[in-house]
Amino acid sequence: MIIRFSVANCLSFNDKTSLDLFASKVGNLKEQLWLSKSRYIPNILKSAFIFGPNAAGKSNLIKAIHYATSIVLQEPNPLRGRTTYFKLCPECPKKPSFFEFEMLIDRKIYRFGFEIKANTITREWLLQNNSTGEHEIYERTYDQAAKNQIRYGEKYEKYRDDVFISFILKGTPENKLFLSELIDRNVDIFRNVYEWFKKILVIYPDTELQSYNVLLNNEFLLNEYRRLMSICDVGIDDISVERIDADKVLDKVPTELRDKLKLDSLKNLTIKQDDRYSISLQEGSREAYKIQISHKMPSTGESVSFKISEESDGTNRLFDLIPILTLVLQDTIVLVDELDRSLHSNVSKLFIKTLFKANRDHQSQMIVTTHDATLLDVDLIRRDSIWFVRKNFKKASEIYSLYDYVKVRNDKSLQKAYLAGLYGAVPVIRSQEEEE
Repeated sequence: MIIRFSVANCLSFNDKTSLDLFASKVGNLKEQLWLSKSRYIPNILKSAFIFGPNAAGKSNLIKAIHYATSIVLQEPNPLRGRTTYFKLCPECPKKPSFFEFEMLIDRKIYRFGFEIKANTITREWLLQNNSTGEHEIYERTYDQAAKNQIRYGEKYEKYRDDVFISFILKGTPENKLFLSELIDRNVDIFRNVYEWFKKILVIYPDTELQSYNVLLNNEFLLNEYRRLMSICDVGIDDISVERIDADKVLDKVPTELRDKLKLDSLKNLTIKQDDRYSISLQEGSREAYKIQISHKMPSTGESVSFKISEESDGTNRLFDLIPILTLVLQDTIVLVDELDRSLHSNVSKLFIKTLFKANRDHQSQMIVTTHDATLLDVDLIRRDSIWFVRKNFKKASEIYSLYDYVKVRNDKSLQKAYLAGLYGAVPVIRSQEEEE
């Protein structure tokens, strides 16, 4: 679980700012907490909902987490083609960008972070917190003159004498983390920290369900689709998965992907055209499936098939969000940018309630950005889970919690107070007369 994420000099963030998921003493909605039952480990929030005007930096927070995660896991850069440092500061191009995660792994708290400048990892650190306090595991630094240097904490000095680990450190490239290099060389001493980052999933407004194989033999998820589509009144009467001729689907696949399928280099493939298809490989044999959507004709009750392209944007958005329910069961950390995109407020609320219910006995977390002020409801979301983003006088983004406003009472209309500007993080709309 994420306990805290901090960022500096990245996108619209200049000075160090943090999103904390430490639970406060708010008494309601305790099912939205992970309870540690330990004096040394804090209770942790299972969600953070981030509100703010356009261009305040909500999406940039999600992108910063995504970018840092991609560096750890050596995945494609989600900020490719963008300037990563804060551009509205003359000194920032000369300074590194800063990223730090405080995380809970198997009831142990770790703090891992790094600084990167011009594609060079200039500093990297890992610490562990236990009943006796926080203890340094290592801090690695890099510069062109001295190359890789490392300092181990007192309890970890044994790694300095390990010839193979020293060899790995020496060979770690300037643009790669020591943590990642250890994993690539099959050294597992910090694998738990590395594997933790694989739990992070980012869903942007245009992200589509990556694999419909999650629906295969998954009656729970199919029933959730049927239930939510029915409750949300989108007109869909049934959803099913139909097995079809794989060759007919392969005709729709680009040649290069088709070749990969023949070489068994792909295990799953999702195709979205007018309809949605899924191809899977099971012990060398190809199987193809089609997502079947039907509506009933009011006059006769007869079922009529619809293509997914014939459904509304909101239905498609909900269709792609529902599989998060299976991720909740896997203790995933789900980041959703603009949850409310194309969704009615009541549908967004229903989806949030459904996620919290599914997560009652799990450790998944949901970090959400939204413009929907109707979600500012302390009967729906804990007060300490509500966050705001705004630009300061330096035009830099800053994050702050509703819980900072100690005088806010649970029966106060948060929506009205927020829209009135009581908590900031709303756009300042100038009148036409002021412009003239």
